[in-house]
Amino acid sequence: MGGDVRTVGKKKSKKRDRAGAGTIFAVLLVLMAASVAVRWSGIGNRFSNDEFTFTMEVLNGTGTVGLAKRTTKELRRMGIDVLIEGNADSFNFNESVLVDRKGNPALMRHLSRLLDCRRIVIQIDERSHVDVTFIVGRDIDRLKIAL
Repeated sequence: MGGDVRTVGKKKSKKRDRAGAGTIFAVLLVLMAASVAVRWSGIGNRFSNDEFTFTMEVLNGTGTVGLAKRTTKELRRMGIDVLIEGNADSFNFNESVLVDRKGNPALMRHLSRLLDCRRIVIQIDERSHVDVTFIVGRDIDRLKIAL
């Protein structure tokens, strides 16, 4: 009898394991389907467009503490891929500047309209890790970024 009890106990355990594995598999399947649906619907990235796939660097050109971080957070909320944030070489930027690092004038016009940043500078750098540098100036309140 002692052997029968152990055998029954093991069978129940295997059934529970199978049920648990089936549940985990079902949850993973639902999560994958949801991920695909979000990607295809465009909900996950409102700015994503094959024509304008790019990376950005955000630099604080004013010296206002936390400005690059707050700007980065808002740009990411808008769906922009910000890779780097930090301080500009100078804190004397009265006007914000978009710097084209890869030579994409269509992208720069689009970003200029999107952010209402009027100043664009071309400084192509093949070694740059980003396509665009956005130097935030004292005119941040005028730009189309809700900080």
